This record gives sequence, structure tokens and C-alpha cells, in this order.
Amino acid sequence: MYMKFLWTDIKRSFANWGFLAGCLGLGALIAYNFVTESLHSGSPYYAIVNILAASGFTVFLPVFPVLGYASRFCGEYESGYYRLILARMKLQKFARIRIVSVALSGGGIVALPYLLICLAAVYLEAPELAASGADALRVESDIEMVVIGQTYGIGVMVAVKVLLGFLFGAAWGLVGLAFAVWMPNPYVPLIAPFVLYESLYILMPGNLNPAALVCGDDAGHLWSVVLECVWLFAAAAVAMMGFRRRCGDA
Repeated sequence: MYMKFLWTDIKRSFANWGFLAGCLGLGALIAYNFVTESLHSGSPYYAIVNILAASGFTVFLPVFPVLGYASRFCGEYESGYYRLILARMKLQKFARIRIVSVALSGGGIVALPYLLICLAAVYLEAPELAASGADALRVESDIEMVVIGQTYGIGVMVAVKVLLGFLFGAAWGLVGLAFAVWMPNPYVPLIAPFVLYESLYILMPGNLNPAALVCGDDAGHLWSVVLECVWLFAAAAVAMMGFRRRCGDA
């Protein structure tokens, strides 16, 4: 029963209009910035760093991960459907399943467009020219991600970028879920994470700023991965407490 519901919930977290809208919306935003700012730059390093950092789209990034599945609980709570679920399984199992589903959905919404645009940058630009000398990079060679690409290959650089995107999407998807279980209004998990993110974007210092973490260029990729995981587990813990408070009497 547990595994069956888990896989069903994961499928639903991907097979919905919100997930599609999140992927298409974020993909269109990144693609527009790529075409207008980085296409034909001659350096995939420049294109990847510029699109995923310098274009400024990260200011709006938390809008997309919550579209997939973060607000699903609100409808279940308002309709009372969550009581039928809890009649078949324990609250903790239901909460863990929903946390996993929302994290995968939010992570996928960010990681998939990231992957596609990075692959487009590698294919359409000229990696052999970028590897021929520092001048061809068209970006500062001491940037963390560029160092990774030059040392281990651009494929590793892309993999790290996609990982950071996935962790960001998973974390902020769970932030949306946390708001949903504490305040089960369908608009709250869509708006509140963006407000929180913008506040952190303005107030947090550079190496802790969520926009810097998702790029990994300035804060460092290992530091960014660690802090993204901290965000992810913190949001999951708050969501779990919300489930216990909201559904404990079911």
C-alpha cells in the first residue's frame, strides 16, 4: 500500500498542468535570455554562466517550483479527501510521501529547463574554441563553475549546474508545501514562497543569498550544494510539523 501510493503520488506530481506550466514558463524565460544575450557568443562557458546568473532571471525563480504539486494538499484538505488517505495509512507515511513527491516535482521543474539550455549552449556554441585559451572563454576564468569545466570537462560543469537547479527547485517546492499545510489556502503556497525568497534576496549576504546558491559561481559549488540541502531538509521538517498539526486529529 505504501509503495503503491508513493509511486501514484509521484506520477501525479509530474503529470499535471502545473508541472507543465512551470517547465514551459521557466524554459521560455531561460531560452529568451539565451537567445538575446548569449547565442553565438562562441563560448559555452560564457553562455551557461551568463544565462544562469548574469541574466537576472534568478530573481523570479521560486515562482516555478511551487506550481507543480506544492498546493495539492490545499484541495485535499478543503474537500476532506486527506481523511480518506489517513484512514488507509499513518500520518507520518502520508507526510513523507507528499514531501518526496513535492520535492521531486519542484526539482524537476527547475532541473529540466536547466539541462536543456545547458545542452543547447554546449551544442550551439564552440567548446573546442572555449578550450583553446582563456581569451576565448569570454568570462572570468577564476569563476568556480568555469574552473570545474576547464578541469573536469564541461559535462561535469553542466551536471553540477543541473544538480544545483534540482536542489533549489526541491527546496522551494517544499517551502510551498510547508506554507500549504500550515495555511491551507491554495494561493498561499503560490505567493508566500516568492515573498520569502525576495526578502532573503534583499537581506541575505552574498554567500548565503539563495540566488547565489542556485548559480554556484560565486558561493562555490560544494558550499552551494550543502546549503541547498540545509534549505531542503529545513523545509521538509517544517512541512512535517505542519502535517502533524493540521492532520493530527484525522
